[in-house]
Amino acid sequence: SSDLFKAENERKSSELEAAKDLQNRLLPKEHPVLDHLDIATYLRTSTEVGGDYYDFFQQADGSLYAICGDATGHGTPSGMLVSITKAGIIGLPQMPPNQMLSALNTVVKKVDLGILRMSLNIAYLKGNQLTLSSAGMPPYFIYRAENQITEEIMLSGVPLGSFNKVAYDELTTTFNKGDILAIISDGLAEAPNAKGELFDYAQIQSIITENSHMNSKTLIDELMSQADVWLDGAHNPDDITIVIIKHN
Repeated sequence: SSDLFKAENERKSSELEAAKDLQNRLLPKEHPVLDHLDIATYLRTSTEVGGDYYDFFQQADGSLYAICGDATGHGTPSGMLVSITKAGIIGLPQMPPNQMLSALNTVVKKVDLGILRMSLNIAYLKGNQLTLSSAGMPPYFIYRAENQITEEIMLSGVPLGSFNKVAYDELTTTFNKGDILAIISDGLAEAPNAKGELFDYAQIQSIITENSHMNSKTLIDELMSQADVWLDGAHNPDDITIVIIKHN
């Protein structure tokens, strides 16, 4: 029976490898190169293959869709959900983020993966304008260079696949020189310390404000080094995904 046990373990680990490989393939190979935007990303999976996802869709007119998502569950099913979401986005014409979310919700609901849900943020950047929409994701953070504060922007919206017909909220705002957009999955805010206290959104907000002079990549490094001090060697139970876009 030890042979059976070994075979079962090998099967499980090769399944896990396949799921990890799928997750990596679904992420963009490189960042869009735009003169006015400094873009950096980070994804750390927890031991299981999670369902975190980020993506960029650059348009012919120089505008950009930035995506950050979090599928419920782990392993192959969440990978399938990310695949469906990504394929759905690729198939959509250029349209406002909240309409994209409604269309994607219909797709995910029709495919019907049972209790699986996809939380998703879609941000659309065009020149000095930023349009945000959300399907059950944590708040966006926007650092404003003009008054040197970081705003927390929470948009209501249920995760994709929850109900049949869903309309999503949308917010359009300015995005000027020196401003920073941060899109973060809940794995960072919910990182627990030894006492079980969470890293939390307020802490993320103040780190962004204090380090707003940094470029996107260095700001991510700073967020993660502070999160790792907080975790103090403990395993983070969830994936952590960070997308930072700074307006040069």
